[in-house]
Amino acid sequence: MLLGLPFLSRANVYQMNENCLQAYRLILSLRFQEAETFLKAEKMAHPENNIVDYLENYQWFLKVIISEDENVFKSEANARQHRLDRFEMGNPDSPWHLYCQAQLNMQWAFARLKFGQFATAALEFNRAYRQLLKNQKLFPSFLPNKTALGLMHVLIGSIPDGYKWIAKAVSVDGTVNEGVAELRQVMRLSEEKTLFPFLQTETLFMYTFITFNMASSTENMAVLEGYLSKTEMKAQIQSNPLLTYAASSYFLHTGKNAHALEILMNRQKSNLYYPFYYLDYLTGVAMLNKLDFGARLYFLRYIYHFKGASFIKSACQRIAWIGLLNNDVKEYQAYMERVKLLGRKEIDGDKQAMFEANQKAPPDVNLLKARLLFDGGYYQRAASLLEAISKNDFIAAREKLEYTYRLGRIYDAWGIPEKAIPYYKLTIADGADKSWYFAANSALHLGMIYEAAGNLKDAINCYERCLSMDFKEYNFSITQKARAGLNRLK
Repeated sequence: MLLGLPFLSRANVYQMNENCLQAYRLILSLRFQEAETFLKAEKMAHPENNIVDYLENYQWFLKVIISEDENVFKSEANARQHRLDRFEMGNPDSPWHLYCQAQLNMQWAFARLKFGQFATAALEFNRAYRQLLKNQKLFPSFLPNKTALGLMHVLIGSIPDGYKWIAKAVSVDGTVNEGVAELRQVMRLSEEKTLFPFLQTETLFMYTFITFNMASSTENMAVLEGYLSKTEMKAQIQSNPLLTYAASSYFLHTGKNAHALEILMNRQKSNLYYPFYYLDYLTGVAMLNKLDFGARLYFLRYIYHFKGASFIKSACQRIAWIGLLNNDVKEYQAYMERVKLLGRKEIDGDKQAMFEANQKAPPDVNLLKARLLFDGGYYQRAASLLEAISKNDFIAAREKLEYTYRLGRIYDAWGIPEKAIPYYKLTIADGADKSWYFAANSALHLGMIYEAAGNLKDAINCYERCLSMDFKEYNFSITQKARAGLNRLK
């Protein structure tokens, strides 16, 4: 027995000390090379510290999600099990013990989704959820756990109706409202920056995307804008590419194009940061929304540098639009052919680009201009452009429907719902049986108008009407928001 004592391994511990906090901050800022310095120092000083393994996996996860590089994804296949083994040998009395295991499982699940490994991802999501629930019971005051659990509750609450049986089969439960409340609680508490200073950046990033994708209530939007407008937060947004991405995406989705473009143009572009080429794509989008054709350069940068497949078709489509708006039909046709050849059509933006590439005729120039101006929040310019023409000026049924839809969206976003409602209703009446997205999105936004006015019965009817329609373009994002609306109200 005594002979065996020297060979007993020392139990692994979880120490979020100064080295790890510095590395965490740098990882969340995508300054990975600098983070490595602190991680190496911590490995030398405390080789038994499992937080290093957690942070290394986090760094790998961000690289995979940002780059969509399959080589990066495969590079850590062996390290995954090694890290899990170390976590399982860790101190079970620490709140980090189950949390680190859950985060590793959740991060790998998200990464697998990028590369089509759906079955394994589902198992890892389920495993992570169980670990987080158990950890919450053991350590109810451990804030990092509440952030992760809040995200899981939102994801579970927004599962498409056709797949709810899966959630029931594996006994997972959660709602969008529940998850949003948890994230907001963490955001309030993390402002103190005493115990978990990294949570402010991490939680704000999650809360931003959840708000405009699944929980776009007036209250949630107001809370988010309150955080984004703080002087201290503005500085963090400019110096942190993840927050640059989150804030600019939010402002683009809410028609505040000038603000989004300002953030994107003033972002950090140092070699110290891991390349985040999607920010070039967003810059191009923001420039094109105000009909600035200099956007072409940013789309080309994205296409040539990004190693993944997401938004490649969309970037080609937008270069084609620039050609069309410049009366260069040949360039339009050339880039729409590239839409067919490059990237994949797994996300809504790329699906819509592919849909257009398969049409016989290009979009109407006036409707295209109005769409771009609307996306940028230039509502008066967009409305004036469409008011100068009429529905009868169009021959194609799709263009007639888009005309009424576009006016409804413009007046709605402009804050004139009484003018938007008739156009939404007309679009639904004329387009509910069509395969285009105009009627479904009109039903979604009409439901939002009714919900904001407190007319919950009509709001529910609109969300259900949206979900009953059969359409292809932007199907995932529209139906997800409609389900989230029903989730809020029911």
